Amino acid sequence: MGKEYHILSLSGGKDSTALAFFMRENMPEIFKNLELVFCDTEQEIPETYDYLNKIEIFLNKKITVLKPEKSFDHLYDIRKFLPSIVNRWCTTELKIRIYEKYIKSKYLKKNKNAIIYTYVGIRSDELGRGISNSNKQIIVKYPFQEFCIGRNDIFKILYDVGINLPDYYKWRKRSGCYFCFYQSPNDWLNLYENHPDLFFKAMEYEKFNDKKSKIYGWNISMSLKEMILPENIKKIRANYAKIKKEAKSHESLSLINQL
Repeated sequence: MGKEYHILSLSGGKDSTALAFFMRENMPEIFKNLELVFCDTEQEIPETYDYLNKIEIFLNKKITVLKPEKSFDHLYDIRKFLPSIVNRWCTTELKIRIYEKYIKSKYLKKNKNAIIYTYVGIRSDELGRGISNSNKQIIVKYPFQEFCIGRNDIFKILYDVGINLPDYYKWRKRSGCYFCFYQSPNDWLNLYENHPDLFFKAMEYEKFNDKKSKIYGWNISMSLKEMILPENIKKIRANYAKIKKEAKSHESLSLINQL
């Protein structure tokens, strides 16, 4: 068997961050040799970079930042269409491919028999999720599933060590690019309020035909231009408040996750 290497890919979100701190406390021998990696799409919100700086300080461990070989705009010019739920080419090109190439060039090229353990923060309450991998030299590990760590445990880990949640969780539910197509209309409005420059930058990508009908955009329900009309802002906020109230009264998180 070849030499073993250990890597944790950070997203700038709560789960992967909590995993780093969890491994420091519960898997110290691995953590000592653990490399932290962040795949920078160069389309992240400012709060993500601030949080990554905090992670480095709290863990006293440098994060390796990987940059894309081709920018999002360059890839967009080639493909001529925006990424979406059914075609997540942004994730493939700006994260997965870059991460895999880094592993191969740094570890596997000179160590043909090396074994790479990559650690992923998928929780015990997310058993349906996973990462496909055909390379037998790269072994994906899910410590949270092995130790039965769920969503509430994640919050406890982050608050116990004092790093808390990234600031963007005050107004959006997920990490990722500012134009993430998984954002709900309510999250888009929050982006509009917190980073209007990024909202209008995202709006510039949306295309229309001569009749002003949308050819494609970031959100299925309406264009970003339509979204910030006063009457639509009112409807979106009212719908969010209604669903949030229903979720609270039924003690259901599933409705909140649909927002």
